[in-house]
Amino acid sequence: MSRGEIIILFLSLLFETSLTQDEACEKGEECKFVFDRVTEIPRVLRPGVTGFYILDSQIQTIPKEAFVENPQLTRVEFLNTIITSIEPGAFEGLVNLQIVEISGTLLMSIPVGVFKDLSNLDKIKLKSNELRSLETGLFDGLKSLTEIQLHGNEIESIEDGIFNNLENLSLLHLARNNLSAVSTDWFSNLNKLTILRLYKNQLTSIPDDIFQNLPNLKEIGLAGNKIAELSPNLFPHKDKLTKLTLDGNLLTGLPREFFIDFPQLKTLTLHNNQLTSLPPVLFGALPKLDSISLSQNNLSTLPNGIFSPMKKLKKVDLSKNHFVTLNAEYFEGLDKLTELNLQYNKIHSLDAGVFEKLQSLITLKLAHNDLQTLPEDIFQPLAKLKKLYLEHNPWHCDCNLINLHFWMTANSEKIVSQVFCEYPEDLKGREISSLTEDQLILFSVLVMTCFSRLSLHTLYESLTWNVFFLSFCFAVNDL
Repeated sequence: MSRGEIIILFLSLLFETSLTQDEACEKGEECKFVFDRVTEIPRVLRPGVTGFYILDSQIQTIPKEAFVENPQLTRVEFLNTIITSIEPGAFEGLVNLQIVEISGTLLMSIPVGVFKDLSNLDKIKLKSNELRSLETGLFDGLKSLTEIQLHGNEIESIEDGIFNNLENLSLLHLARNNLSAVSTDWFSNLNKLTILRLYKNQLTSIPDDIFQNLPNLKEIGLAGNKIAELSPNLFPHKDKLTKLTLDGNLLTGLPREFFIDFPQLKTLTLHNNQLTSLPPVLFGALPKLDSISLSQNNLSTLPNGIFSPMKKLKKVDLSKNHFVTLNAEYFEGLDKLTELNLQYNKIHSLDAGVFEKLQSLITLKLAHNDLQTLPEDIFQPLAKLKKLYLEHNPWHCDCNLINLHFWMTANSEKIVSQVFCEYPEDLKGREISSLTEDQLILFSVLVMTCFSRLSLHTLYESLTWNVFFLSFCFAVNDL
């Protein structure tokens, strides 16, 4: 927990407590006491206090029987303190305790048995400490527990059986630690677990059967690890999963038909891996998924129709890959696609009909590529297009660009950023929309190429076309 979060929480608690403390305590509602910058834990609290908070204080140890004279407490929190130890029996007598949080401390270990006899405990939050390991028995007897938050520590090892008998646990947060491996045994009896977060650890592999006994999972977080490969049968229970994060790993490939039969999946992240190719059949219908990102990979091609089963897709991000060109078949079936991001690739050419099937496209990002020119009428099928990104390409401002120039002039409101010439040298740095057709012709290196590509319609429509340039083109053409 950051200092900013601590301050906000403190002010919130202080404001709420100062305004309603007496009234809340008198009515029997949640009665809070917040202690800031204290050096020891108050032994006796006023009658009716159920919420106890210590923030930004110099307390180093939570001693045995620290709250024995305040059995009415339902919530105890230590935030941003210098606590280094908790004595066994520290929470003794707190039979009504539902939430305990010790976060943002120097705590490196927690003694087994410290939560003993807290049968009503619902949530344990031990985040942003310096915990190194978890021992079996730490959570024994806590059958009412629904949440354990241990993220932001330095946990390297967890003993098998530590989460056994937590039959009501629904959230287990182990992200941002130093785990290099996970054991199937940790999760063998967590039938009600719905959220499992293991992101930003040091995991290199995931056991094939790790999710076998977790039939109710809705969220799995595996992002930010070092996972290079996934088993084809990794997810035996797919029907309830709504969020799956796999970004920021070392994946070079994915199993065939890996994302089929996920009827509730709304979030899927695959960006920032090392994917070099995708299997011909990877995705199923995924009826709840409306966006997918494959950015920051090593893709240079896609199987035709790779996205076609996903009829609800609205956003596809293929930025920061190695595409040189694109095929229209990549985008088959994307009738509802509204945003396509192709920025930061190496695209140097596009076919005229590459986007013709994307009738719903509103935003198209082609910036930061190697485009020098574009085919005539490439954007004509995109009737709903409102935002087009073309900047940071090495545009060749010669006669081959005239058709694009006409389109840009007629649709200037759709061009998000200024687009500048790279070649020829005389026009370098000039905004394309500021040029005339005459300038594009005059500085064309190959007038014959220019003349052959210009349609009669284009010539007649050009208001600035004159006899001089016609004579010039004919003269050069006769050479």
